[in-house]
Amino acid sequence: MLNCDADRLWDLITKPDLLSGWLGLTVLSDTEYGGFLVTTGAHTQQTGIVTACEPPHYFQATFNDPPHSPTTVLVDVVPARHGAHLILTQAGIHQSRLNHYAHFWEQSLERLADATPRAPLAPGAGSPAST
Repeated sequence: MLNCDADRLWDLITKPDLLSGWLGLTVLSDTEYGGFLVTTGAHTQQTGIVTACEPPHYFQATFNDPPHSPTTVLVDVVPARHGAHLILTQAGIHQSRLNHYAHFWEQSLERLADATPRAPLAPGAGSPAST
């Protein structure tokens, strides 16, 4: 669980300026069709396209991973009583890339947790009853 409400978490995972703070430099390369480019390190870029999006709950994207087949990432934001849960599923990863993606997501999600507020949420924050 992350120490921010679901709306803040949605912003952290969908707004390029906030994504750039924890995932890597993110640019919406084709805003009309959901294309994006993420720079995750020196000389490392990934492109993709958002294939489904239901704000503020989930989105699905296809990441290009040449010379392998593209992978699919599904991201769900689930409000909780005191914060929000992020469920991230990546499918279609070539076996030779499993360790790479495990390491990448571990580091990225640690930076995401660091990007959420440190102060406790107000009572009821993130709860559907509080809206």
